Amino acid sequence: MKRTAIKNYQLKIKNCGWIFIFHFTFYIFNCLYSQQLTERTLTLEESVGLAVSNSQQLLSAAQDIQIAKQRLKEARAIMYPQLEFNANYSRFNAESPLFLSPLLGNTILPQKTIRELDNIENYYTTKISLSQVLWSGTKLSSTKKFAETEFKTAESDYGAIKNKTVATAAKNFYKLLSLQKKLDIYNASIEKLAGRKNDNANSKNRFLADRNIEKIKAIGEKIKKDLEIARIDFLESIGIELNTIFAIKGELEYKKVPADPNKCLAWAAEYRPELKKTQLQEQMDALSVNLSLSGRYPTVALGGNYQLEDKQWPFEKKSWNATVNLTLPIFDGFGQFARIRQRKYQYRKSQINRANISDTIKAEVRKSFVEYEYAIEKYEKKTKEAEMLTDTSELYKNISFSEYAEITDAVLQMQLEYIDAVTDVIIAKIDLETVVGRSIE
Repeated sequence: MKRTAIKNYQLKIKNCGWIFIFHFTFYIFNCLYSQQLTERTLTLEESVGLAVSNSQQLLSAAQDIQIAKQRLKEARAIMYPQLEFNANYSRFNAESPLFLSPLLGNTILPQKTIRELDNIENYYTTKISLSQVLWSGTKLSSTKKFAETEFKTAESDYGAIKNKTVATAAKNFYKLLSLQKKLDIYNASIEKLAGRKNDNANSKNRFLADRNIEKIKAIGEKIKKDLEIARIDFLESIGIELNTIFAIKGELEYKKVPADPNKCLAWAAEYRPELKKTQLQEQMDALSVNLSLSGRYPTVALGGNYQLEDKQWPFEKKSWNATVNLTLPIFDGFGQFARIRQRKYQYRKSQINRANISDTIKAEVRKSFVEYEYAIEKYEKKTKEAEMLTDTSELYKNISFSEYAEITDAVLQMQLEYIDAVTDVIIAKIDLETVVGRSIE
């Protein structure tokens, strides 16, 4: 009996343990699920910040900047002297002086005498070497300038990608905001129609009313479809999960900002990263020409060595040298001339590309300016129409239900057109600022 009671007690404890684990696991999953369903509210500034921090292209461009920065440090390092320390231990038997490979320190093992040939001995060397290139045409300075220009090019690439990323996020934000406004207006129109009845109308009026209602519902279905697509585009542009539950907070308002085409063209020439990149690429190709030309000039270098060597410690043999070296290229099968021509052709190609990109940017600015001016005119026109709809109570007096539905449809269309006009002028302004490279305010 006692054993049975103990077993029952142990079984109860085991069951309680399983029940505790089950409830604890359920609690954890419930907390995680509740956290996942928490709605996230995003403003325009937060959305742009997320787009910049989550953009894979920007992250890659940032790594290019770091790579270019390290290349610049590497290029600057050639301006400093090279200091080396070498220590060797060798066992050898040489009938003539033996020169070791560069990997082993360019050490010379001495020749043995006839009496010493049968003896394999130890040999120790310790050497400190110092070398510095004093002059090599323009190679040193051009290499440094080339790395500096490459670093600026990487920064220019980052700026161009950032401008596009910010513009895309801002445009998707306003598109989503405008569709939300449209959905609110549509729901308000449906509520208006739901408060009226169509029982007393004749068949003709009922038919006309039903057709207008169907038109309104079709508009609502399209708005809902566009809203879902806009949500996906927005989430993709800011780089967060597509199943994120969120809401956006902002005002769909436009403050008129006049633009001058000449100023826009001047700003684009100064601020567009793409144009800066072509200028920098042209400089890099010019430096490549200088680097190729430097191969025709002699190289002057200064160096010295201090070496201790012997068969045992302490080392008694001491050697040193100080050397000035002159290397003059004479002939390499005309390869140097081919490299120079190649770099010159590349430089000419960069000049052509720069002119082409400059013309493309000018065309983009002019097109965006025309779109912006048209969007302003459309906005002003739709604003005046919207002011007429501030009080629609007079339109709904003493009318049939079919007329009520028709007027509701017309009012809805005008309200949606106004929202489209506001959205278009905001997006046109963003596009103009993107092609200009700065704010037009």
